[in-house]
Amino acid sequence: MQPAEPILIVSHTFPPYRGIGGRRWAKLAKELARRGHPVHVVHADQGKDLMGSLWKADVRHERIHTYPLPKRYPTVLMKRPLTSAIEKLAYHYWLKRLPKKVHGNMFDRSVMWGPVLLPKCHALIAEHGIRHVIATAPPFALLHQLLALKTGHNIQLVADFRDPWTWGELYGRSTMSAEQRAAEDRLEADVIDGYDAVVTPSPYILDHLRKAHPAQATKITLLDHVIDPDELAIGAKLPPDGTFRIVYAGSIYNEVGFKVYFREVLKAFVAVQKADPERWRNIQFRLMITGHGTADLELMVKDAGQQDRIGFHAPLPTSELALVITKSDLVLAYMPPEKRDFVSTKFNEIAYLRTPILHAGEPGGLSQHIVSNGLGATMRVEDVAAQLPSVLSGERVVQNEGRNTTDVHLLSAVAGKLLTQVLR
Repeated sequence: MQPAEPILIVSHTFPPYRGIGGRRWAKLAKELARRGHPVHVVHADQGKDLMGSLWKADVRHERIHTYPLPKRYPTVLMKRPLTSAIEKLAYHYWLKRLPKKVHGNMFDRSVMWGPVLLPKCHALIAEHGIRHVIATAPPFALLHQLLALKTGHNIQLVADFRDPWTWGELYGRSTMSAEQRAAEDRLEADVIDGYDAVVTPSPYILDHLRKAHPAQATKITLLDHVIDPDELAIGAKLPPDGTFRIVYAGSIYNEVGFKVYFREVLKAFVAVQKADPERWRNIQFRLMITGHGTADLELMVKDAGQQDRIGFHAPLPTSELALVITKSDLVLAYMPPEKRDFVSTKFNEIAYLRTPILHAGEPGGLSQHIVSNGLGATMRVEDVAAQLPSVLSGERVVQNEGRNTTDVHLLSAVAGKLLTQVLR
């Protein structure tokens, strides 16, 4: 593409609103703007309650222009827990009403976004002479809606798949009828066929899409999650002082599964407390959970009598979190079975910081990535209570061997690949 050519990005979640879904393209928007490209971003207005993205500073650039649009989706369908009778009535109303208004997945937050999304995109393309439109999902319906931009504009449409669409059980798919699933299958096929390029940060998604849509395989490309050195200053490791520092930082992808995992972690702490009280007193475990309340987890800690060893802290900006991780001896990580093949941004960043990872979850692409790259160790959730005490007691040492090559994940490298191999 030409230097300083404008680019349009459609990302339902984007700073200043919270949500990990906005991070990937906030970072890439920053790098594209640095390289001289005016970047126009259309996103949903998520409301004041969701203000406070950790990546607000990344999109403060004179060449990044953001356009929040009404999300046109019942907020009550996204709210948990439902705390009033009115909310519960509204929830059940929309459960009956929405399937009559939309086809496919009624829990897709962009399913009714088209009437406000398309006019804005049409206007931006015409006003700024935009030839490149990138849309990231989930939510997925917006990808199909944007196919309408092909009419009347000479543009390149690029779809970014951050998560599975029709072949997973996420985002309400497990509750869908056969008819709704079939509708979603058709939408995905239309997107793969109608878009000019498809990118994904996941080798697992790349492999699935190429096999599921062989006629379109050549236009599906891996575009990695990014490591931004601006916010990952590697601090000095702490000299040994007798304290074993553990951290858990990030999102909870499956609340039920995480609580099962966390109970096993608590059993391990209790076991060490009984077997080696002195060692137990020198363990410090901090959790920094993003986008999820921790009251239930804090109660679990208190009930297990571990409040002196385990504490909860508000999420930190990545630059500050990087220093915490660097000064820690171990990062605990849990991923639910439905995400066993996904290597999220978090794992690339921890690899860059060289702190060992102890992952719990089903064997899959993620566990293989951790072991093959010497990033740490992995175990099943059902083995945590039995195996974690040896790590906490110091009998077993988990190490990051530093064999992972992170250069391909650096922001500059990923943006360069986008500009030279995807956009044309």
